[in-house]
Formats: sequence, C-alpha cells, structure tokens
Amino acid sequence: MSKSKLLILTAVVFILFGLPACGLSSNETPNVLEVPEDVFPDGGQLPADLNPDDSLELDVGTTIHPVYFLLDSQIIEVKRRLLSPVFLEAPLNNLLIGPSSSEAATGLESAIPEGTEIVNVQVSRNNIVAIHLNANFFALEGAQRIRATAQLVFTGLGLVTDAQGILFLLDGVAQQLPDSRGIIAEKASDGFVQPLTADDFAPLRAQNKNS
Repeated sequence: MSKSKLLILTAVVFILFGLPACGLSSNETPNVLEVPEDVFPDGGQLPADLNPDDSLELDVGTTIHPVYFLLDSQIIEVKRRLLSPVFLEAPLNNLLIGPSSSEAATGLESAIPEGTEIVNVQVSRNNIVAIHLNANFFALEGAQRIRATAQLVFTGLGLVTDAQGILFLLDGVAQQLPDSRGIIAEKASDGFVQPLTADDFAPLRAQNKNS
C-alpha cells in the first residue's frame, strides 16, 4: 500500500469514528427528511368523512326517536337522531327545541310554549310514564293546551316499550289535562288521576294513519 493511500484510509477512519463523539451543536439546523406520501394521506389532514362539528353523522352509536309536531292542527311524527345512550328526557327535550328551520318552512309548528322545561321523567312498574313539567306549561289554555298535551303524550309513549299512558305532574302532584275533545277524565275510584293515552288524541291523528 502506497503512502498516499494510507493517508486517505486514515482520514476516512477518523471521520467515521470521530464525528459521533462531536455531537450536533445547538445552533445547527437539522436536515428535513422527506416522508413517503402514503404515510400521511391527504397531506396529514383529517379524513374528509370525519366531521367533528356534526357528530350525529358519525358512526358513534345513535338511535332514532320520534317526536311529534303539528301541521294544520294535526299531529305529525318526525324522526330525530339522538346520541346513545339516550336518557328518558332526551326525546322530550328535543321536542321542546321545536321544529328546525327547514321543518318550519314546510309548515310544522309546536304548541308547546317557550320556557317549558322537563323537570323529571319516571316510569312506573305498570309502564305509566310520568312527565314532570314546570308551571309554564300548565298556564296554557284552550286548543293550544290540547295540542301541546298531545305532542307530549305521543312523544312520551315512545320513550319505553309498551307504554300504558302518560301522567303530567307539577311539583310532584299529578295534573288533570283534557283530551282532544276538551274533556277531562274523572279520577279513578282510588282517587288517582287517569293517565292519557294515544286513544285520547286519536282525532288529531285521523288524517295521518298511513303516515
């Protein structure tokens, strides 16, 4: 081996074993590595099908619940998608929000007054749904009271399987409300208020049996 080749080999060995010990000074700029395109698809952006602002469209476990509005004084079922798990009061609270702007444009409306609140919802052993409301709801009178009651009755009956009726309570006391004819049922022989059922408001659904 010639003297010049020996010097070259010595320099290479020094570079290979000497540089790791020197480290990288804090004022040096690291090199930018090129990442293969398939590692971060779409330039590292969120997938187009992920929409955090509209979680109801995600497959995160949702259920469909009917709520009821009015169209030309008739009860109309509208299906609403709610996130699971769905608590008893959730469909009722959704009802209180009222029709969406697009639904209102088709003529749907609600007779339930603003300020109405669901205080609590309970289900008895015989599948009677008790809806506790604030005083704002019970201030209603006449036809509006009947229609608002019908909306809550039909929506409430969908809360549990084989619901037997709806009771309305104010401050823990059952209230007597009229049916679609404006008739208030007499209390039962034991003194308890009779629950309202779908039959009590059947005339409001007469034109929508096939809907």
